[in-house]
Amino acid sequence: MNESKITGNDSSFLKTLAKHIAAQLERRAFCVVFEDDLIRCWPSKQMSPEERNSEIHRFAESQGWSATILDGVFGTRAIFQKLEPGALDYERAPGVPR
Repeated sequence: MNESKITGNDSSFLKTLAKHIAAQLERRAFCVVFEDDLIRCWPSKQMSPEERNSEIHRFAESQGWSATILDGVFGTRAIFQKLEPGALDYERAPGVPR
């Protein structure tokens, strides 16, 4: 994982988040992370939405997960799932800006 890109106050937030998601994925097929937790690692006021989404996807892939990011009335949430063997990674997916 490239921690140099972390814009939050402390990379320990990312480690804590990764442990939480991993524990949830051991028990169920997905883990939803809400804006309150996302903002600790990827402050929305310091990053463009595109950069933030890209960083969340990179984080997920570095852990062997996929991330679906949804923006709605109640803020942003990310849904993490384990990557299926042979799944395309985010960086090489068609139509993904680089």
